[in-house]
Amino acid sequence: GARRSIGVDRYAAATPEQIQRLVAMAERALEGGAMAVSFSLEYYPNQQPDEVLALVEVAARYGVPAIFHVRYSTMYGDGGNNFDALEEVLGYARATGAAIHIGHLHSTGGTFSMPESLAMLEEARREGIDVTADVYSYHYWATNLSSARFAPGWQERFQIDYSDLQLVCTSERMTAESFARNRAAGGVLAVAYAMPEEELPMALQADFVMLGSDGILEPGPPGKADGCNNHPRGAGNYARLLGKYVREEKTLSLMDALAKMSLLPAQRFEARVPDLARKGRLQEGMDADIVIFDPDTVTDLATVEAPARFSAGIHYVLVNGQVVLDEDGLHRDVRPGRPLRARFD
Repeated sequence: GARRSIGVDRYAAATPEQIQRLVAMAERALEGGAMAVSFSLEYYPNQQPDEVLALVEVAARYGVPAIFHVRYSTMYGDGGNNFDALEEVLGYARATGAAIHIGHLHSTGGTFSMPESLAMLEEARREGIDVTADVYSYHYWATNLSSARFAPGWQERFQIDYSDLQLVCTSERMTAESFARNRAAGGVLAVAYAMPEEELPMALQADFVMLGSDGILEPGPPGKADGCNNHPRGAGNYARLLGKYVREEKTLSLMDALAKMSLLPAQRFEARVPDLARKGRLQEGMDADIVIFDPDTVTDLATVEAPARFSAGIHYVLVNGQVVLDEDGLHRDVRPGRPLRARFD
């Protein structure tokens, strides 16, 4: 967003003057309460190391994490691979002392190489680098068909073909013709069945990997239902972890899963976001953000065809001690949430 706002094309390198403008924007955002500096290197493939390093230095100076969708997400095809991607961001941490967080490791930086990628991060942590990661509880990703991720060569990079892409809110699988049409149209979201399912449990069991949805619940496009521009992770991610990976597959204990959902993310940011020191803990003096669910029945119901469908087995939700979900349903008129902001005084 910052690059777009000053006219830097996603396939362009920023000039020194533009880098200084981006640094100033990052500083203003952090002074205004932003919690981190984040990057999507795979989606902006010409974002050069001098630009990234200048912004990671801002994160280090302010004591907030630098969060990465790393540059590569495969071990196949032309160009770099996962190991190159992880070494790049670890190099920024070594150069600046910044804390590093890697988003959705099983789809960027770990796909097809999860044991080795986790070992690289473990070694970096032993070295003293403050690095963590997250995953979501699905083995398929989603993105806009017009994005740089679908630049020529994507079939080789991701080991898939057109039929492995599905349009959200439909059961339609892509063909060469429909892919070209929708990519040209822009704004079309598709899921890609492109992640080895066995790699997700490996990542979940690493103690420095937490859960993140990588999704936002948005209204659907005109003429379509709500959620029709979303991966089902936006609605079902947390219930899916509890139902599939705790109850059914026993990948994690219930307590470990709850920590990965709540405590660990709060701890990742709380050094500069004091309000987060009252989140993720169920104890006296903490904010009463509470979900009451049945561990025997909780399950995700959102699908690619219906990505906004509510989960089952969740009975009550309280935000700041006020009930927003109960047996009468979701109370959209009750809005007790407060913004979370970083503080540097």
